[in-house]
Amino acid sequence: MSESWHEEPGIHLPETVRADLADGLPAALDMARRDLEPGSPAEVLASLAALANRRGFEMPTGLSLDLDVELMAEWPRDLFVKAFRGVWETFAYRRMPEVADFRRHIEGDLAERRSRLAKLEEIRLRLETIRLREHWDAESRKRRTVPRVDRVSSD
Repeated sequence: MSESWHEEPGIHLPETVRADLADGLPAALDMARRDLEPGSPAEVLASLAALANRRGFEMPTGLSLDLDVELMAEWPRDLFVKAFRGVWETFAYRRMPEVADFRRHIEGDLAERRSRLAKLEEIRLRLETIRLREHWDAESRKRRTVPRVDRVSSD
């Protein structure tokens, strides 16, 4: 539900919708963050070594290997597995696949997950803005209703 309301203009959301969003938003944010948790560099390295061994490719070395492992380990584990499987099944070149060759298999999934988290964060910020605005409005009304003490003139 949070994702469906993220495009509503302004900070004016119906009270019932705000309550429902506030109730479900923490769980939705946790799930979206979990879906983007990075994988394991050790698993990525082992997978690349297995691919190189199987296909007879020479493994990259030094900084090249470090960057490849670092970039692919940033992907959620399930997406790395999907990308690795896609490369394993379809890669036909006579060179070691590069990060872009793997990423091609998960580009849409990764973008979708990042977009989902961004939409949920936007809703969280909007709800916080609404809460703060209501708090500030209440404080302002309270200050205006406090009786003024007029100066007493001495005659």
